Amino acid sequence: MTTPTDEILQDRPDVPFLVCAFYTDTYAAEAAQLRASLERTGTPYFLKRCPSRGYWEANTRIKPEFLRDCLQRFAGRDVVYLDADSVVRSPLRLFFDFDADLGVFVAPGDGGFSHRYLTGTLYLRNAPPTRAFVDDWIAAQDGMLLGVDQDSFTAAIERHPELRIGPLPESYVKIFDRGTETPVVEHFQASRRHVKLQRALKKVRNVVIGAALLGGLAWLVARWF
Repeated sequence: MTTPTDEILQDRPDVPFLVCAFYTDTYAAEAAQLRASLERTGTPYFLKRCPSRGYWEANTRIKPEFLRDCLQRFAGRDVVYLDADSVVRSPLRLFFDFDADLGVFVAPGDGGFSHRYLTGTLYLRNAPPTRAFVDDWIAAQDGMLLGVDQDSFTAAIERHPELRIGPLPESYVKIFDRGTETPVVEHFQASRRHVKLQRALKKVRNVVIGAALLGGLAWLVARWF
């Protein structure tokens, strides 16, 4: 069933969870691939197009706000979140009977991952503890400029020691060019091709510092020679 305002809902009442994903215009092609994979595997889903907030880091911070809306809108249904640039390779059997409030991949300390928690695949039980956590996840983003959703996610987790967290297997957040396990959900990290504000600011900073050093060197040469 297609609904207004760039939303697509394909539900199956016999499945206890609903896959939810959002995308901006630059991820429309990836979202179409995700949708095709969900239909191939018979997985119920809700996809929503969201306006860009101007740069990549800010767009990642749409995630907890989108999830709060999904938990409210689909009351009584657990939510499985997937990044728009992922593909479901086989049915998500793990989530038919998942005994936790929150499911997330916890990265090993020596794995070379950028964050402790990878939020490309998430399970959220639609219950008060999870909704309270998502509210704090959103609050943790207040005033952020360069932070991404994983930064605020980590901060919110630390505020909720009572939350029952179920670690997801790596096959459910398999990065396409890492590891050898067979993926259930494969992530293609399309963000690698997008300009990130943090990286751009670092480049500007380096250029400014370099120019200042050259200017200082020129001044010394003029003064002493």
